[in-house]
Amino acid sequence: MNLLTYIFAFVVYACVGSFIGVCADRIPRGEQIYKGRSHCDSCGRELKAWELIPILSYVLLGGRCKRCRKRIPVSNLLIELATSVLGTLAIIMYGLTVQGIAFSIITCILIEIAIVDYKTMEISDLASLMIAVIGIALMIYDGSYIPSLIGMVCVSLPFLVLALFKTMGFGDVKLMAAVGLLLGYKGVLLAAFFGIVIGSVAAAVMKIKNQKGWKSEIAFGPYLCVGTYISMLFGERLLTLYLSLLQ
Repeated sequence: MNLLTYIFAFVVYACVGSFIGVCADRIPRGEQIYKGRSHCDSCGRELKAWELIPILSYVLLGGRCKRCRKRIPVSNLLIELATSVLGTLAIIMYGLTVQGIAFSIITCILIEIAIVDYKTMEISDLASLMIAVIGIALMIYDGSYIPSLIGMVCVSLPFLVLALFKTMGFGDVKLMAAVGLLLGYKGVLLAAFFGIVIGSVAAAVMKIKNQKGWKSEIAFGPYLCVGTYISMLFGERLLTLYLSLLQ
């Protein structure tokens, strides 16, 4: 693959990131994501076409609305950058293969889940279903029925027990069932491991800063999404490295 392919992927996923930003902004407010022109949240001015260009428009506008000069949330830029970089990285690592394209799409879904769950403490059933559908398609394509079916339950069932005791949300259960179908039992165990470790560190930091107590609810989905991304792209390499260290 040549540089033009990667540039094209970067641009495409930057556009996807822009749409994810719209979803992350409108869904928590109960607004429809496919109706109504994009506008400045401060003055209500509808944005011109060039102001919708991902990343570039933010830079050209200096991060401010052209009319009212109020700051545009930097989160918009960060979402576009994260989606374009992480989506393109999946293509770089796996190429324009079935797996590479699937993983880059999953990356976009994970980013949407993480942002919306952080804001609303809810994980969309539709987002988890999309991951499950892609996972089933890859399972059929690869013929990896047993690992995927075991993966669907090996983490989601323990999470379900925790959810029944109200220590975890049911959205997390559905998400990990979908991830299990996608990555198989090895991948989903790694995803859960990384998610729990990163989430525990984040909770400890918030506790130290007195932002939240140990009994306060935190959105666990973003950390599971990070763990899933790490496992999806680097899981096999990390397992190989770990096993080589044991020898």
